[in-house]
Amino acid sequence: MVPKKPDPKIKLIAENRRGRFDYEILDTFEAGLQLTGTEVKSLRAAKATIGETYELTPASRVVLRTSKPAMVGQMIGRYRVVRPLGEGGMARVYAAEDTNVGRQVAIKVLLPEFSNSPGIVERFMNEAKAMGRIRHPGVVDVFEVMVAPTGELCIIMELVVGETLREALWKRGPLPAPTALAVMEQLADTVAAAHAERIIHRDLKPENVFLVPDPLDPQRPRVRVLDFGIAKIEDGSVKTATGTQMGTATYMAPEQFRNAKLVDHRADVYALGCVFFELCGGQPPFGGRNLFEQMQAHLTQPPPLDRVPPTLPPFVGPLLGRMLEKDRERRIGSLAEVVAIIRGGGAPLPAATPPATGEPGAAGAPAAAGTRTGMVIALVALVVVAIAVAAAIALS
Repeated sequence: MVPKKPDPKIKLIAENRRGRFDYEILDTFEAGLQLTGTEVKSLRAAKATIGETYELTPASRVVLRTSKPAMVGQMIGRYRVVRPLGEGGMARVYAAEDTNVGRQVAIKVLLPEFSNSPGIVERFMNEAKAMGRIRHPGVVDVFEVMVAPTGELCIIMELVVGETLREALWKRGPLPAPTALAVMEQLADTVAAAHAERIIHRDLKPENVFLVPDPLDPQRPRVRVLDFGIAKIEDGSVKTATGTQMGTATYMAPEQFRNAKLVDHRADVYALGCVFFELCGGQPPFGGRNLFEQMQAHLTQPPPLDRVPPTLPPFVGPLLGRMLEKDRERRIGSLAEVVAIIRGGGAPLPAATPPATGEPGAAGAPAAAGTRTGMVIALVALVVVAIAVAAAIALS
């Protein structure tokens, strides 16, 4: 077949190689026009038009053409791929149809460039294993794991329709108080079910929380927790290398920065404290201009409870304070307790244990007293951890 000759009037200005989409725009476009990642995703998902994304001169004309996504129309076992849904750093997600029963499903496909990476393949399979173990309405059902005819590893799972918590916050800002409490309760209950199966999520954040509208109760969307790709399964089946940090810095507990081997379910309690704070107030509790500043904030700054909106019940501030304790021994002990407090409208908080007195690795342990050497060692340790965290986050 003779390749089609390029149209000289069309200029290719951007190509998303991973998504297998080509974006082509006529030469008569405004100077400086470019496509970036967020805008490409908005266009691809039909959430914005090219005209809404860019301000053009009256004489400008823009043509956007997309090539057919790579797997659409293909059969993976009995599943026919229908359309793309989204893409992350390691995988692409499609909507598909189970041709045996007519059911709509989602298929998460590991990107081909990672098929020969044992560590990433293990993470991908770990996600299927973790979700398959948790029997809770807040976790997407996994039906099976398959290999596509073209060799890609695939997870076949339940298809849910809605938006991420991140998208909801971008569109509408902080959630109203009744909705915020409903989402908080369901999130805590879902992750508590994971903990009951000895599974620690380790990457809880608004991007990994999905809200499914409930037509019978608009103020109480149904919550699904997504992406168990870096979950820690405490049965020894998944190993974490010494010195490896897993997670997203904005939501990581202090002990996650130090050593992933020290992480237990209380790191998820801290992360959900950060998520709860953000869904109520619109911003996470700890920020920074770079990874190092974010890490310092988590390690040293008290939670800014004065930013908790006064429209929320009085118990929310103290609850967030206990969830965001630097010392995990003083942190609220379980998410089941968080659920009970929310459902009880502010049941008394369990008493905190005394502050740590310096045991190795304790989040609240005081720094080495007063020596210049101690301060230098602490600073060097933070820099080393920052580099390690940056490397881990780049793969997530």
